[in-house]
Amino acid sequence: MICRNEGPIRNRVLRQVNQTRTNCNGDFAKESNIMATISFQSHVAAGTVGNAAASTVNAAFGRAVWAFPTVLYSNHPAGRAFAGEVVSPQLLDECVVAFQENGLIEQVDRVQSGYLGAVAHAPVILALLAAARRTGRVVPYACDPVCGDQATGLYVPTDVATVIRDVLVPAADIVTPNLFELGYLTGAPVETTSQVWAAMQALQTAGPGIVVATSVLTPDTPPGHLDTFLLDGPNGWIVTAPHVECPAHGAGDVLTAVFLARLAAGEAPETALSHAVSSVHCILEASGGQPDLALYAARDAILSPAPVFPAVPRPPS
Repeated sequence: MICRNEGPIRNRVLRQVNQTRTNCNGDFAKESNIMATISFQSHVAAGTVGNAAASTVNAAFGRAVWAFPTVLYSNHPAGRAFAGEVVSPQLLDECVVAFQENGLIEQVDRVQSGYLGAVAHAPVILALLAAARRTGRVVPYACDPVCGDQATGLYVPTDVATVIRDVLVPAADIVTPNLFELGYLTGAPVETTSQVWAAMQALQTAGPGIVVATSVLTPDTPPGHLDTFLLDGPNGWIVTAPHVECPAHGAGDVLTAVFLARLAAGEAPETALSHAVSSVHCILEASGGQPDLALYAARDAILSPAPVFPAVPRPPS
């Protein structure tokens, strides 16, 4: 199933592509004209998680991703044989230094992080972020605090989860935890709607202005559905979509990537989240029982999902 819904985002992306072609004049466009998102996430040779998800989604929006791998794996490790290793923090740090020496840091306009393989990856992320901000530009940082889920619990080493909670989340402008991660990061209960909002507000006080909570299931959630909550400053929104049973991993990575790409394109956070949830719903439906998301087969859903599930303002408490 391919979901289509032509709209202003697709038109804006086409204009960007056409402008790029116009600027080429038979040569490659100057690299100095490219603004890029730096993404610190996992890299898999097969599959669409981590940096593979971020790169595919941003390419659809005409945006560049410069991917820093935190681990190099053959495939997502859950439930299958895999090979690979954690990328040395020293190597990542040397890459950051090279970026600064080559002036590439001037082209970084956003930084995001996801799955970390080591505690020492955190200071590398913050060092690059600080270098990008020293240029005098506003460079947002989005942290997807990948550390566990409701079914498995904590699935990263405790010290990695701790550095995400205590170091990266307070430094972030945007955080996108799932329901389990929201509870872990705040130490608060997240069983009811009011508890979820309270936990999100507690997370905001740590630093991030925008908090997105995914895979939310409370007594108020309609049967057969999942909620995604958004807290943008004092304003709250809920996007409700049918739950799709799918064994594939990476839905959270894709949702975060689409949400951030749409924010970069100028959409309001609630509109960006509505489209991100809708895109993920389409992609999950297209994936069926496969172990990996059908991100390429359902690529039209990245820009033009259908149906689009609306963002509804948070009811008064």
